[in-house]
Amino acid sequence: MVSTVSAVRGWVRSRIPERRFLKADLVAAIPGAISSVPDGMASGVLAGVSPVHGLYASFAGPLFGGMQTSTKLMVITTTSASALAAGSALAQVPEAERPGALILLTLIAGAVMVAAAVLRLGRYTRFVSHSVMTGFLTGIAVNIVLGQLVDLTGATVSGSVALAKAFDLVTNPTHIDLPSLLTGLLALVLLIVLAHTRLALFAP
Repeated sequence: MVSTVSAVRGWVRSRIPERRFLKADLVAAIPGAISSVPDGMASGVLAGVSPVHGLYASFAGPLFGGMQTSTKLMVITTTSASALAAGSALAQVPEAERPGALILLTLIAGAVMVAAAVLRLGRYTRFVSHSVMTGFLTGIAVNIVLGQLVDLTGATVSGSVALAKAFDLVTNPTHIDLPSLLTGLLALVLLIVLAHTRLALFAP
């Protein structure tokens, strides 16, 4: 019992930030925290739930993940790939039941990841070729773009997946809401223009 308490106490002490690194950690944490707000909300939208749930996930993940590891080569945050995969898996679930189903799916995925880590299955990822990863990321990017066309245009379409919704939008352009489309295009133009100004230095 005493050894267990000592081990837990040692683990907690090893996770407490050292005073000499505290200032640098805070400086690094501020832009990360700022960027996690829109990123987390976007992840919630991609997962098919309220953006608030994505915001909670963007807070909880780095908080508990940062207590387990520390490295300059890895960022613990929400990802569009996992959010999109979760959204696709829950596409047929009724909207009222989707948050609970998403929580259950997250717990199951976490348990599988912990089991994979215990069994040291991560070493097998080296057999995944660069071409496969490129195709996977390209597919994710295309799926995200197609999935956001409906929100960009403010259209009311049918379909349960991004491709079906995009096809219905293209074949029925009269469903496009012009004010929503103009607002979305203006936002895109601002993003592109501001990225080439000095304000880009303040972007997270």
